[in-house]
Amino acid sequence: MFTRPGRTVRAARALVEYSERPVFALPGALPMYRDLTFGEQGKDVAQLQAALRSLGHSTRPDTEGVFGAGTERAVTALYGALGYPVPVDAAAAAADDSSATDGAADGDTTAKPAKPAAETAHAMVPSSEAVFVPALPARVVSVPVRVGDAVKGPVITLARGGMTLTGMLDPAQGGLVTPGLKAEVLSEATGAHAAGTVESVGTLVTPGDGKSGDTASSGGATGPYLPLTIRPAKSWSTRFAGQDVRITITAAATSGRVLAVPEAAMSSGADTRTTVTVVDGAGRQRTVQVEAGVSADGMVQVTPLHGGLAAGDDVVVGR
Repeated sequence: MFTRPGRTVRAARALVEYSERPVFALPGALPMYRDLTFGEQGKDVAQLQAALRSLGHSTRPDTEGVFGAGTERAVTALYGALGYPVPVDAAAAAADDSSATDGAADGDTTAKPAKPAAETAHAMVPSSEAVFVPALPARVVSVPVRVGDAVKGPVITLARGGMTLTGMLDPAQGGLVTPGLKAEVLSEATGAHAAGTVESVGTLVTPGDGKSGDTASSGGATGPYLPLTIRPAKSWSTRFAGQDVRITITAAATSGRVLAVPEAAMSSGADTRTTVTVVDGAGRQRTVQVEAGVSADGMVQVTPLHGGLAAGDDVVVGR
């Protein structure tokens, strides 16, 4: 194993190894859907040739799109630079040996002797070892195998471009957060922290409503939220890759005394209304619609939209 999530991927560098063979990336838009062997022709061969030339390995005098002797030499040089023996098309070598001895089997004394495999086998690029990526460098998203695992599916997932950070904002705080506000990001698992700004605040997402996606596609959220995108002050550190992080946004400060309730007393429904529940002296409860304001130290500024809430009122916490 040579890489991990978050690492930068560059052309022709071994990413993982299985059965003592490498997996590496090359630049190109077409997927690697077949083994590329001597004599093959097509756009995927032309793409391989372009990738080889970009790495300094000449494919001359081969015609574009034709895997000939020049491309074979370049492939051999590529694997030499990787530090692995070049794979050969053993099936083609076996076919050559068989055809060379067919006449002798029929009693033809003029048949040519079979050539040694070393003379007939040609260098190739197996589809299991190379992956074409439209833009490099790329980024490792996941490596779903460990050393010693049996390979039963993909061994590495790549993504183009840099990392992005999307958070889930309580709809009750939606009116407080706008693009441009400063943000602090902390990964409690790795201790990594970074500064950034709010880039955008999306529309309400309700997991499981059949429109916004289910829980699995909503980062594990079970209630409504606003997707929040954070732009880093500088590129995200690879220490954030695949991590759940805490996002702290500095929204505003009050200019004087305000009415406030504990954050746990706030409720937000699918209709985006924000409410608190007030308990009177007789133990009766009533719901009061409020507008949230500045939050700090577990408390949130609230303004009742239609009255019904005053300093000293008891509110239900943690419903």
